[in-house]
Amino acid sequence: MTLETSLLQTFVGDHPSDAARALRGMEPSDVAVVLQALPWDSAGAILPLLSPLTAARALESVDPAEAGAMLSEAPPASAAPIVRTMKAERRASVLELLRTEEREALSALLRYSPGTAGALMDPEVLTVRENTTVGDVLEAMRTIVQHPLYYVYVVNDAQALVGVVSGRELADIRPDAPVALVANRLVESLPTRASSESIVAHPGWKRFHAIPVVEADGRFVGVIRYECLRELEERLLDGSDEDRSAETAAALAELYGLGLKGLFEWAATLLLGTAESRRRAP
Repeated sequence: MTLETSLLQTFVGDHPSDAARALRGMEPSDVAVVLQALPWDSAGAILPLLSPLTAARALESVDPAEAGAMLSEAPPASAAPIVRTMKAERRASVLELLRTEEREALSALLRYSPGTAGALMDPEVLTVRENTTVGDVLEAMRTIVQHPLYYVYVVNDAQALVGVVSGRELADIRPDAPVALVANRLVESLPTRASSESIVAHPGWKRFHAIPVVEADGRFVGVIRYECLRELEERLLDGSDEDRSAETAAALAELYGLGLKGLFEWAATLLLGTAESRRRAP
Protein backbone atom coordinates (compact mmCIF):
# COMPACT_ATOMS: atom_id res chain seq x y z
CA MET A 1 0.00 0.00 0.00
CA THR A 2 1.34 3.44 -0.94
CA LEU A 3 1.53 6.31 1.51
CA GLU A 4 -1.07 8.21 -0.52
CA THR A 5 -3.54 5.32 -0.36
CA SER A 6 -2.95 4.90 3.36
CA LEU A 7 -3.60 8.61 3.95
CA LEU A 8 -6.74 8.46 1.82
CA GLN A 9 -8.11 5.49 3.75
CA THR A 10 -7.38 7.17 7.08
CA PHE A 11 -9.03 10.40 6.00
CA VAL A 12 -12.19 8.65 4.79
CA GLY A 13 -12.36 6.54 7.95
CA ASP A 14 -12.03 9.55 10.24
CA HIS A 15 -14.09 12.06 8.22
CA PRO A 16 -16.68 10.17 6.10
CA SER A 17 -19.08 13.11 5.80
CA ASP A 18 -16.35 15.50 4.65
CA ALA A 19 -15.06 12.85 2.27
CA ALA A 20 -18.52 12.41 0.78
CA ARG A 21 -18.86 16.16 0.24
CA ALA A 22 -15.61 16.18 -1.68
CA LEU A 23 -16.55 13.15 -3.75
CA ARG A 24 -19.83 14.75 -4.85
CA GLY A 25 -17.87 17.34 -6.81
CA MET A 26 -15.86 14.76 -8.75
CA GLU A 27 -16.53 12.85 -11.94
CA PRO A 28 -18.05 9.37 -11.37
CA SER A 29 -14.98 7.71 -12.90
CA ASP A 30 -12.76 9.48 -10.34
CA VAL A 31 -15.15 8.61 -7.52
CA ALA A 32 -14.83 4.99 -8.62
CA VAL A 33 -11.04 5.19 -8.33
CA VAL A 34 -11.30 6.50 -4.78
CA LEU A 35 -13.83 3.83 -3.81
CA GLN A 36 -11.57 1.10 -5.20
CA ALA A 37 -8.70 2.40 -3.10
CA LEU A 38 -10.73 1.92 0.08
CA PRO A 39 -11.45 -1.25 2.06
CA TRP A 40 -14.88 -2.56 1.14
CA ASP A 41 -16.36 -1.67 4.53
CA SER A 42 -15.16 1.95 4.20
CA ALA A 43 -16.54 2.18 0.66
CA GLY A 44 -19.84 0.72 1.85
CA ALA A 45 -20.02 3.27 4.64
CA ILE A 46 -19.46 6.25 2.35
CA LEU A 47 -21.79 5.15 -0.48
CA PRO A 48 -25.00 6.12 1.40
CA LEU A 49 -23.57 9.62 1.94
CA LEU A 50 -23.40 10.22 -1.82
CA SER A 51 -26.38 10.90 -4.05
CA PRO A 52 -27.79 7.67 -5.53
CA LEU A 53 -26.91 8.94 -9.03
CA THR A 54 -23.26 9.65 -8.18
CA ALA A 55 -22.87 6.33 -6.37
CA ALA A 56 -24.57 4.37 -9.15
CA ARG A 57 -22.49 5.87 -11.94
CA ALA A 58 -19.30 5.31 -9.95
CA LEU A 59 -20.13 1.66 -9.30
CA GLU A 60 -20.92 1.18 -12.98
CA SER A 61 -17.26 2.01 -13.62
CA VAL A 62 -15.93 -0.87 -11.52
CA ASP A 63 -16.12 -4.64 -11.81
CA PRO A 64 -19.59 -5.95 -10.82
CA ALA A 65 -18.04 -8.18 -8.16
CA GLU A 66 -16.33 -5.17 -6.56
CA ALA A 67 -19.53 -3.14 -6.79
CA GLY A 68 -21.42 -5.95 -5.09
CA ALA A 69 -18.84 -6.23 -2.33
CA MET A 70 -19.12 -2.49 -1.59
CA LEU A 71 -22.91 -2.55 -1.63
CA SER A 72 -22.93 -5.55 0.69
CA GLU A 73 -21.33 -3.35 3.36
CA ALA A 74 -24.12 -0.77 3.15
CA PRO A 75 -27.53 -1.26 4.81
CA PRO A 76 -30.14 -2.52 2.32
CA ALA A 77 -32.25 0.63 2.75
CA SER A 78 -29.21 2.71 1.71
CA ALA A 79 -28.06 0.39 -1.06
CA ALA A 80 -31.48 0.07 -2.72
CA PRO A 81 -31.69 3.64 -4.15
CA ILE A 82 -28.21 3.19 -5.61
CA VAL A 83 -29.04 -0.15 -7.22
CA ARG A 84 -32.33 1.26 -8.50
CA THR A 85 -30.46 4.09 -10.26
CA MET A 86 -28.02 1.75 -12.02
CA LYS A 87 -28.54 0.90 -15.66
CA ALA A 88 -30.67 -2.24 -16.01
CA GLU A 89 -27.91 -4.50 -17.32
CA ARG A 90 -25.43 -3.54 -14.59
CA ARG A 91 -28.13 -3.77 -11.91
CA ALA A 92 -28.90 -7.34 -12.91
CA SER A 93 -25.24 -8.38 -12.95
CA VAL A 94 -24.56 -6.86 -9.52
CA LEU A 95 -27.65 -8.42 -7.93
CA GLU A 96 -26.70 -11.81 -9.36
CA LEU A 97 -23.34 -11.69 -7.55
CA LEU A 98 -24.77 -10.86 -4.11
CA ARG A 99 -25.39 -13.46 -1.43
CA THR A 100 -28.92 -14.84 -1.45
CA GLU A 101 -30.08 -13.00 1.66
CA GLU A 102 -28.62 -9.70 0.43
CA ARG A 103 -30.18 -10.10 -3.01
CA GLU A 104 -33.57 -10.91 -1.50
CA ALA A 105 -33.45 -7.90 0.85
CA LEU A 106 -32.59 -5.52 -1.99
CA SER A 107 -35.09 -7.07 -4.39
CA ALA A 108 -37.82 -6.63 -1.77
CA LEU A 109 -37.10 -2.89 -1.56
CA LEU A 110 -36.83 -2.46 -5.32
CA ARG A 111 -40.41 -3.66 -5.76
CA TYR A 112 -41.73 -0.40 -4.35
CA SER A 113 -41.90 3.01 -6.00
CA PRO A 114 -39.07 5.45 -5.17
CA GLY A 115 -39.77 7.71 -2.22
CA THR A 116 -42.40 5.45 -0.67
CA ALA A 117 -42.22 3.80 2.75
CA GLY A 118 -41.68 0.43 1.11
CA ALA A 119 -38.63 1.67 -0.78
CA LEU A 120 -37.18 3.53 2.22
CA MET A 121 -37.79 0.98 4.97
CA ASP A 122 -35.24 -1.18 6.73
CA PRO A 123 -36.35 -4.81 6.19
CA GLU A 124 -33.73 -6.24 8.57
CA VAL A 125 -35.68 -6.17 11.82
CA LEU A 126 -36.23 -8.74 14.53
CA THR A 127 -39.70 -10.29 14.58
CA VAL A 128 -40.96 -12.93 17.00
CA ARG A 129 -44.17 -14.93 17.37
CA GLU A 130 -46.62 -14.12 20.14
CA ASN A 131 -45.77 -17.20 22.21
CA THR A 132 -42.00 -16.60 22.17
CA THR A 133 -40.61 -16.31 25.69
CA VAL A 134 -38.91 -13.17 26.90
CA GLY A 135 -35.72 -15.16 27.52
CA ASP A 136 -35.63 -16.36 23.91
CA VAL A 137 -36.23 -12.83 22.64
CA LEU A 138 -33.35 -11.44 24.68
CA GLU A 139 -31.08 -14.21 23.43
CA ALA A 140 -32.05 -13.43 19.83
CA MET A 141 -31.29 -9.76 20.39
CA ARG A 142 -27.80 -10.61 21.63
CA THR A 143 -27.00 -12.58 18.48
CA ILE A 144 -28.03 -9.86 16.02
CA VAL A 145 -25.29 -7.25 15.58
CA GLN A 146 -26.06 -5.64 12.20
CA HIS A 147 -27.45 -2.51 13.80
CA PRO A 148 -28.77 -1.32 17.16
CA LEU A 149 -32.17 -2.86 17.93
CA TYR A 150 -34.58 -0.26 19.26
CA TYR A 151 -37.62 -2.52 19.21
CA VAL A 152 -38.73 -6.11 18.75
CA TYR A 153 -41.86 -6.61 16.66
CA VAL A 154 -44.41 -9.26 17.60
CA VAL A 155 -46.30 -10.91 14.72
CA ASN A 156 -48.91 -13.63 14.41
CA ASP A 157 -48.76 -16.70 12.18
CA ALA A 158 -49.87 -14.61 9.18
CA GLN A 159 -46.94 -12.20 9.77
CA ALA A 160 -49.41 -9.46 10.73
CA LEU A 161 -48.09 -6.99 13.29
CA VAL A 162 -49.73 -7.38 16.72
CA GLY A 163 -47.34 -5.56 19.05
CA VAL A 164 -43.97 -3.98 19.74
CA VAL A 165 -41.65 -4.03 22.76
CA SER A 166 -38.27 -2.49 23.51
CA GLY A 167 -35.30 -4.39 24.89
CA ARG A 168 -35.29 -2.13 27.93
CA GLU A 169 -38.89 -3.13 28.72
CA LEU A 170 -37.97 -6.82 28.55
CA ALA A 171 -35.07 -6.54 30.97
CA ASP A 172 -37.27 -6.70 34.09
CA ILE A 173 -39.69 -9.41 32.87
CA ARG A 174 -39.31 -13.03 33.95
CA PRO A 175 -37.63 -15.08 31.17
CA ASP A 176 -40.43 -17.66 30.82
CA ALA A 177 -43.18 -15.08 30.20
CA PRO A 178 -44.63 -14.90 26.64
CA VAL A 179 -43.55 -11.71 24.94
CA ALA A 180 -47.15 -11.04 23.88
CA LEU A 181 -48.06 -10.33 27.52
CA VAL A 182 -45.77 -7.30 27.69
CA ALA A 183 -45.91 -6.03 24.10
CA ASN A 184 -47.53 -2.68 23.36
CA ARG A 185 -50.48 -3.50 21.10
CA LEU A 186 -51.31 0.12 20.27
CA VAL A 187 -48.91 0.18 17.33
CA GLU A 188 -49.18 2.82 14.61
CA SER A 189 -47.87 1.85 11.20
CA LEU A 190 -47.28 3.14 7.68
CA PRO A 191 -48.52 1.50 4.47
CA THR A 192 -45.81 0.54 1.98
CA ARG A 193 -47.19 3.11 -0.48
CA ALA A 194 -46.97 6.04 1.97
CA SER A 195 -45.21 9.08 0.50
CA SER A 196 -42.23 10.90 1.96
CA GLU A 197 -44.56 13.68 3.13
CA SER A 198 -46.80 11.15 4.90
CA ILE A 199 -43.80 9.57 6.60
CA VAL A 200 -42.57 12.90 7.94
CA ALA A 201 -46.06 13.90 9.14
CA HIS A 202 -46.80 10.60 10.89
CA PRO A 203 -47.85 11.18 14.55
CA GLY A 204 -46.10 8.01 15.69
CA TRP A 205 -42.73 9.83 15.78
CA LYS A 206 -43.86 11.48 19.03
CA ARG A 207 -43.73 8.07 20.75
CA PHE A 208 -41.35 5.83 18.79
CA HIS A 209 -37.92 5.95 17.14
CA ALA A 210 -39.10 3.66 14.35
CA ILE A 211 -42.45 3.23 12.60
CA PRO A 212 -43.53 -0.20 11.29
CA VAL A 213 -44.32 -0.59 7.60
CA VAL A 214 -47.10 -2.98 6.53
CA GLU A 215 -48.51 -4.30 3.29
CA ALA A 216 -52.15 -3.75 2.32
CA ASP A 217 -53.04 -7.13 3.82
CA GLY A 218 -51.44 -6.19 7.15
CA ARG A 219 -48.21 -8.15 6.77
CA PHE A 220 -45.28 -6.55 8.58
CA VAL A 221 -42.37 -5.98 6.17
CA GLY A 222 -39.98 -3.50 7.83
CA VAL A 223 -39.58 -0.19 9.63
CA ILE A 224 -38.80 3.43 8.86
CA ARG A 225 -36.08 4.45 11.29
CA TYR A 226 -35.59 7.87 12.84
CA GLU A 227 -32.41 8.40 10.81
CA CYS A 228 -34.46 8.05 7.64
CA LEU A 229 -36.99 10.57 8.99
CA ARG A 230 -34.25 13.15 9.50
CA GLU A 231 -32.93 12.63 5.97
CA LEU A 232 -36.42 13.01 4.52
CA GLU A 233 -36.98 16.21 6.50
CA GLU A 234 -33.74 17.65 5.15
CA ARG A 235 -34.58 16.68 1.57
CA LEU A 236 -38.08 18.13 1.76
CA LEU A 237 -36.75 21.36 3.24
CA ASP A 238 -34.14 21.56 0.48
CA GLY A 239 -36.76 20.84 -2.15
CA SER A 240 -34.71 17.93 -3.53
CA ASP A 241 -36.43 14.73 -2.44
CA GLU A 242 -34.87 12.60 -5.14
CA ASP A 243 -31.25 13.74 -5.24
CA ARG A 244 -28.95 15.28 -2.63
CA SER A 245 -26.13 15.93 -5.07
CA ALA A 246 -26.83 19.66 -5.59
CA GLU A 247 -24.46 21.80 -3.52
CA THR A 248 -25.01 25.46 -2.72
CA ALA A 249 -22.41 28.06 -3.64
CA ALA A 250 -21.62 28.56 0.05
CA ALA A 251 -21.02 24.86 0.58
CA LEU A 252 -18.75 24.71 -2.45
CA ALA A 253 -16.80 27.71 -1.22
CA GLU A 254 -16.33 26.03 2.15
CA LEU A 255 -15.31 22.81 0.42
CA TYR A 256 -12.60 24.53 -1.58
CA GLY A 257 -11.52 26.47 1.49
CA LEU A 258 -10.97 23.27 3.43
CA GLY A 259 -9.02 21.83 0.56
CA LEU A 260 -10.98 18.58 0.60
CA LYS A 261 -11.81 18.57 -3.08
CA GLY A 262 -8.20 19.21 -3.91
CA LEU A 263 -7.12 16.38 -1.64
CA PHE A 264 -9.35 13.88 -3.38
CA GLU A 265 -8.48 15.08 -6.86
CA TRP A 266 -4.83 14.77 -5.88
CA ALA A 267 -5.38 11.27 -4.52
CA ALA A 268 -7.42 10.22 -7.55
CA THR A 269 -4.76 11.57 -9.92
CA LEU A 270 -2.06 9.63 -8.13
CA LEU A 271 -4.09 6.45 -8.15
CA LEU A 272 -5.11 6.86 -11.77
CA GLY A 273 -1.51 7.54 -12.67
CA THR A 274 -0.38 4.42 -10.84
CA ALA A 275 -3.02 2.29 -12.59
CA GLU A 276 -2.07 3.77 -15.98
CA SER A 277 1.61 3.02 -15.31
CA ARG A 278 0.78 -0.60 -14.54
CA ARG A 279 -1.19 -0.92 -17.78
CA ARG A 280 1.69 0.48 -19.82
CA ALA A 281 4.35 -1.63 -18.12
CA PRO A 282 5.74 -4.33 -20.44
